Amino acid sequence: MSISQIYPGSVAHPESSYVELQMYAPEQNFVANHFVTVLDANGDPIKTLTFSEDLPSPSVTLQTILIGDDGVEATFGVKPDLIDPGFKIPATGGAVCWDTIDCASWGDFTGTTTPSSGVPADPPGIPDGVALRRFVSGGNCGNRLDGADDSDDSEEDFGDGVPSPQSYTTVPPEPECTSPLPTPVTTIEEKPANPTNSANAQFSFEADPAAEGFECRLDLGAFTNCDAGSVEYTALTEGVHSFRVRGVNANGTGHTSLYSWSVDLTAPTASFVATPSDPSPGKSVSFRYSSNEPGSKFECKLEPPVAAFAPCDTQPKVFTDLADGSYEFKVRAVDKAGNIQGEPSSYSWTVDNSLEDTTPPETVITAKPPDPSTSPNASFSYSSSEAGSHFECKLDGGSFSGCPVTGVSYSGLAEGSHSFQVRAIDASNNIDPTPAGYSFSVVLSPAQAGSPPASSPSPGPKKTSAPPNTTIAKAAAKLRDRTPTFRFSSNKPGASFQCKLDRGSFKTCRSPFTTKTLAFGAHTLIVRAVSGGVADPSPAKLKFKIVKKT
Repeated sequence: MSISQIYPGSVAHPESSYVELQMYAPEQNFVANHFVTVLDANGDPIKTLTFSEDLPSPSVTLQTILIGDDGVEATFGVKPDLIDPGFKIPATGGAVCWDTIDCASWGDFTGTTTPSSGVPADPPGIPDGVALRRFVSGGNCGNRLDGADDSDDSEEDFGDGVPSPQSYTTVPPEPECTSPLPTPVTTIEEKPANPTNSANAQFSFEADPAAEGFECRLDLGAFTNCDAGSVEYTALTEGVHSFRVRGVNANGTGHTSLYSWSVDLTAPTASFVATPSDPSPGKSVSFRYSSNEPGSKFECKLEPPVAAFAPCDTQPKVFTDLADGSYEFKVRAVDKAGNIQGEPSSYSWTVDNSLEDTTPPETVITAKPPDPSTSPNASFSYSSSEAGSHFECKLDGGSFSGCPVTGVSYSGLAEGSHSFQVRAIDASNNIDPTPAGYSFSVVLSPAQAGSPPASSPSPGPKKTSAPPNTTIAKAAAKLRDRTPTFRFSSNKPGASFQCKLDRGSFKTCRSPFTTKTLAFGAHTLIVRAVSGGVADPSPAKLKFKIVKKT
């Protein structure tokens, strides 16, 4: 059940305000102790009306429920199912919530609702004599509300319409739609980059079927005519902006198309993280740097000789076999919007090749397995900031030992967590004091987990004589909590677990297990225990549904 209409009354009939709810599933008449709340522009409750008892069993699925002021019947000839003489709705801005199931907001509303009502509809407020009506799939040829018509964004879900309240005793008269109503579907063709370093924004758009006109809205302003099929905004401030456009023809107003983007007019700044000593031998020198804006790219140059800036995103930036003399390294950041640092950051130093090389190399892992990995094999590649380096590697709790310059591979890895480290040793035998590392998990299929390991740098636990079995604690078939928690166990003490939700893959988990936020509808949880490298060949399975509160 969702909110289908909101009417704040009119200047001529201020006592005619109402809220209309509509069912989109059978047997939604159990409304006892559920309530409608009206909030002001700040999000503070103005009025709460609670149903004292259930309504009679509906004769049709799509029956409506009407909550309103005592003047609704005199104005519209329809008696509300729940009447309150003080039921006032602020036209300039506010929100209405049906229990904690559905909320809608409009005008200058700045508060919060549970659930979220998104961007308020009608920024200037609901016009006099107009109702805020939910768009429904099929448009104006029917009133067939369903769950897909609720995106939790009021601007997207609601539009202005003629007030037409219907009570619970009224069977919705609209026929079922046999084809979509041809209201315009607007597509934004031209738009600014996101992010952009331009304070101007040009949009063009078109509609199918053709629109007789368009209405555009920038940020939280009001919709205005933009019939030319394009619009330009200038002198925009830094920050996030939003553009909305909707087409209008004889069949009504189409749904709103939305584009959001960020204007960034400020150049980033690069800072040095690591530089060579001054003076330093020139056999190999390296630089590391960062930006005050995440996601920035970098451009660098070394002088002498005089050179142009060139991309240097791969770090560390290494120079080798430099001759004696003075040098200056410059780096500048370029942010996602294309802003380039004006004055580059620079570092000057002297190269003296008579000095002993005491600078350790830096190690970088260049290839690695995914996390989690579904293979018992893992391969790694790596590099050093100094040419001619050799490497030492270790896996899990082992010791560092020599490994090939071209990379290393491991096979027969057991299920569970693993860690890999590698360190470079340069030609002067300086050892990287901060080895590069990577941690990952191995999750195997029952067939893989049951096969004997081929070879492994570190032995795993011994296999048990028989595979484990798994039990999921009984849970209700219908749940209203969208992040439910489940408990499970195994007959093997110390066993680990892997969980699979719906069509996802098995991932390491533990009991109790709390899911992410789930969609309404049917779900399946599969859990298998793993003991001694052997997985339960017959995982436990639990089917359940997430249902809306009524």
